Amino acid sequence: MTQAQDRPDDAATDEEVEQERQERLGPENRPDEAEVDNTDREFDEEKGMFTDSEGYQEAEERFPPMGEQGA
Repeated sequence: MTQAQDRPDDAATDEEVEQERQERLGPENRPDEAEVDNTDREFDEEKGMFTDSEGYQEAEERFPPMGEQGA
């Protein structure tokens, strides 16, 4: 148990709260099926993958460009 967990919530320092937050948000600490924020990443709709994904450069375009997709 961390020091912040040993005391009431109002007694935790800002540094302890931020340290615990960073530990909880670390990719290695995410539970399976956790929702991840990808807002910083660029998604290529035609390839169907993020531009920083492994294999992106070699991937072929599989989907029509946005606006040309029919329903």
